[in-house]
Order: sequence, then structure tokens, then C-alpha cells
Amino acid sequence: MQKRRSHKKSRNGCQNCKKWHTKCDESGPPCNNCTLRKAKCVYNRPKVDSLNNRGSLTMRSRDAGAELWPITIERPPGDVGALCGAYGGPSRLMELELMHQWSTNTYKAFCGIPEDGEYLQVILPRFALEYDYMLNCIMAISSLQIAKLIGERNATKYVNAGLEYYNRGSSSFRTQLCTMNADNCHVLYMFSAIAIAAQLSIPHHSGSVLDLLVIALDLVNGSTSIGMMGMPWLLNSPFPLRLFISRMGASKDLIDPDSRFALARLHAINDQRNRAASESVSSDEEGDGVILVRDHELYHMSIEGLEMCFAEEARGLLRGFSTAFPGLAGKPFASLISRSDPFSLLIVMHWAVLLSQLDKNIWWAQSIAEELAIEIAGLLRTHHPILALEWAEPMSWVFNRLGVSTPQSRELSCSSGLESECWEVT
Repeated sequence: MQKRRSHKKSRNGCQNCKKWHTKCDESGPPCNNCTLRKAKCVYNRPKVDSLNNRGSLTMRSRDAGAELWPITIERPPGDVGALCGAYGGPSRLMELELMHQWSTNTYKAFCGIPEDGEYLQVILPRFALEYDYMLNCIMAISSLQIAKLIGERNATKYVNAGLEYYNRGSSSFRTQLCTMNADNCHVLYMFSAIAIAAQLSIPHHSGSVLDLLVIALDLVNGSTSIGMMGMPWLLNSPFPLRLFISRMGASKDLIDPDSRFALARLHAINDQRNRAASESVSSDEEGDGVILVRDHELYHMSIEGLEMCFAEEARGLLRGFSTAFPGLAGKPFASLISRSDPFSLLIVMHWAVLLSQLDKNIWWAQSIAEELAIEIAGLLRTHHPILALEWAEPMSWVFNRLGVSTPQSRELSCSSGLESECWEVT
């Protein structure tokens, strides 16, 4: 007969910890477990019979021998429970709806290769039972997607719930970053990636989509850092990153001639604006010229990253690859966008063309494309009118590819000041 594993019990724990079959630290009320779950902590009461307890929903963890893991708890007024009041039932009904939404629909928005499907639909939710920040993240993005699907008139409840889940998950996520290891690295990485989509999904109404993008770019930089630091762990995790990387490498020859011409034009603008200044600065000279050298190389790398995205999307092997452009462009480029640097904004306008062509399942990125391009064009015309005239042709190309006609279309048809011979495709 197998010897029973010895373990220490909490003899004087609170009622909730006994009900949840978790070890109580006996430091309350409230104890740490009740604090994390925002539950009322009560001591010296009989253990509640789990068969008669209808206040929480439990599921088995992925380890068949593990204890039951509590998924929902009763929330105080003002929390998700209150937000669900109009739902006609307790908050756990909404959470069942959100998990169903994730497993049948939302997960598809993050599938880059077919092998991602099982990981996102089955494996990641199982890990979410152990990592509360991931569970909250899944709830948040699923709620925001429902809000997008049902229309603005009925979306308020789902938007509010999505924000609540997102904020709760973010708080827990930040405390877990310092404990990244081989077991939780892929969960932390997926949270950071999905959080970008959640940020871009937040309704902005009269606000600025560019402001949302700037915040999202900061999250991209954080996600990229997690990926780089945890790369050895990620490559050997359940997340099929190794397969994704092995399938990269689309040739730029796959880019359609019209897009190749537009990208070559961006290179020409960069060379015209920055190369002459960079060549006049010696390697040991300090001053403003050093920034010009850096900017020329930075823009060049960003445009090359955009070319990679156009090529991968043209090949169609890595679905939604263009959403990775901010990570390819890097943190310094994101910094330029946050400062409303005009040329970086022009490059982002070209990225919007790729976003508009994404699979409709990648709703969180596709939906911002047109509005992003229009907002950037308005910003350039207002704050950089001379550059807007100079860049009329590339801006017109973006709107033509988006299928958008603007009141300034006649203005955009004027000469950009660059000869077409400079845009020879190589």
C-alpha cells in the first residue's frame, strides 16, 4: 500500500480557507487568502459542507491529484458582482459566459500558426486555474470582445467588467514578474501579449486612438523584454514558439509591386532627410549630429521591419504577423511615436494598411487601422503642414489602400517634392 504523503494542516484557519481546501496563514482576519480573493474572513465557525455551498464554483486543476481550485468568489458591492447586476444573476454566470467566449472565439485572435490553437484553447486556460492574473486576462479580453460584437448600446456592462478584470489581472501580474521561471514564463508572456490587445480594445469614443497606441507600445516593449529574458524557457514550454520562429523568413520578393514602391519611397524620404547630415558627422564628433545618425539608422530598421511584415503577410504562413511590427521596430521607435515625431507617424500610417488587411478574427488590431491613419493625417496637417504637403503622395497611397476618401484628397494630390526616380524598387 502506498504510504500517504505527510503534510501540515492549518487547524485554526478561517472558514473560507477550510472551504477552499487551502492552507490558512491564520494571520487574520483577514488572512492572506481572503485578502487576495476579496472575501469576508471569518474565524471560529464550523466548516461549511461543500455539497451545500453554492457561493463558489470550483474546478479541478490540471494535476489530477491536486486540491480543488476556487475559480470564483462572492464579490463585494462595486466589484464585478455589482457590474453584473443587470445580468439577472451572480457574477459567476458572466464568468461562465466569458470562458465560453474565450474557448469558442476569442482565442482565435491570437493564433499565429495552427499549433497555437490547442495551446490557447485548452492548455493556457488550464494554467490560468493556477495563475489568477491569466484567468483575469482571459476574462478581460473576452468581455471586451463581446462588447465590440454586441454594439455600443449594450456594451457598457461588458466594457466595465473587462476593465475590472484587466486591472485586477495587471496588479497580480506585476507582483509575479519577479518570480519568472521555467514553469510560469509562457503564462507571463501570454498575459503581456494579450494585455496589448486589451489596451487597444478599450473604447475611446472622443479620445485619441494614437494615445491608446502609445500606451500599447509600452506594453509591447515589456512583452518583448519578457520574451527575450525568458527565451530559453519559452522555447521549451507548451507555447509553440519554436515552431513559429522556424517558419519565419518570407522573401521580400513576395511583396506586391505597389507596396514595394511605397516602402522604397519611405527609404528615400529617410535618406533625403537624414543621410546627408549623418555622413557629415565624424565618428568621434558629439552634438546634435549624433542624434541624426541614430535617427537615420532607427528609421531604416523600422522600415525594414515593416517590409518583413508585408512579406510575411503576403506569404500567409504566419497569421497576423504584422501585429509584431512595434516589437520589430523597437523601443526607440516607440519613443519617437510618443513624441509625435512626424516621420515615425508616417511609417505607422503605412503599418495601418497591414492592420486593415488582417483576418477579421484579429478584431482588436483590425478595428483601429482606419481611425489611426485618419488621426495621424490630421495631426500632420495641423502641426506639420509643410511636411503634410511634401508627403502628400505616400499619405494618399495609404488612404487609397484603406479605401478611405478624405476631405483633403485634393490637397494630398499635390507634389511631395521627391522625384519618382528616387523611389526605384530594389
